[in-house]
Amino acid sequence: MSIEVSHRAAKRRLALAGALGVLLLGGCATTTPSATEHRPDEAWLESASDCCRGLDSLPLSPLASHDERTLRFGPETPIHRFDTGPSPFHAMELPRGMGPLRLELISRVRRDDQGHLSLFAPLVLILDETGAIQRRFDWREFTYQPTRGLNDDRLYLSFGITPSARADRLVVLTSAAARAAESELLHPARAQARARHLAEPAVVDPVAPHLASGEVSLRVRPLGESDGLLAPLLGSGGAETVPTNPAQAEPPPEHEPVDSAPLDWRRMIRAALDSGDLELAMTLAEHAEREGESGTRRWLAERLERR
Repeated sequence: MSIEVSHRAAKRRLALAGALGVLLLGGCATTTPSATEHRPDEAWLESASDCCRGLDSLPLSPLASHDERTLRFGPETPIHRFDTGPSPFHAMELPRGMGPLRLELISRVRRDDQGHLSLFAPLVLILDETGAIQRRFDWREFTYQPTRGLNDDRLYLSFGITPSARADRLVVLTSAAARAAESELLHPARAQARARHLAEPAVVDPVAPHLASGEVSLRVRPLGESDGLLAPLLGSGGAETVPTNPAQAEPPPEHEPVDSAPLDWRRMIRAALDSGDLELAMTLAEHAEREGESGTRRWLAERLERR
């Protein structure tokens, strides 16, 4: 009897340890033995020669303002020893003079012939024209989207950017820390139960190890075309734009000199554009219009068309 109780207690401790170790995709990772034992040998990565002396010499391919491509990573891809570890990579030159762009990246969970899952966990870098890093998106900043219909589990990232001297190049790679991690996926049966507001079945969520090989889909579109953000600026009498962040809908502080509105509103809009926050710039333009500064939306639209 005592052996049985001890056995149950041990199982409870193991279950608790597993629950504490299970961290959802998009936030953290797991180290489930069942997934680790199927991890392919990636010795090719450690033995590969470095293609370049530094970030400023990565080979570039040009991106267009309307572009869609599949980035494939593996032994045939150029490899560089980044400060985050060796990795295959794709480096692309952003198109200038086209205005702000919307970039979307998708990394899908893959299943091999034996049914083993894997995932390429991206690290995205934005470099200036000298090769210095200006922005960084770790795989944990991607959104996890579970299987739905014909779409497999995936990591998704979308962001806006205005190509310039400070935003000149896009680099997609992975890191040693990402490859050491694994991601727990949502079991389709559990997802279906959640969608129907039913009790979730007692199934084990699958786990995908992160590999240095895989694919990432990249889509590039002008920001106004992909999001319809310019329509409220150019329209007349249309519905008001609702900001994503409610805090951005707040009017400027009371100490702002409203009497000199044309200079102050446009100065704040310029600052928002310089920081890459188009939604804030649009919100400020709407406030300026409501304060009687007609033409602010048109002025902002013209500035966006020239960028």
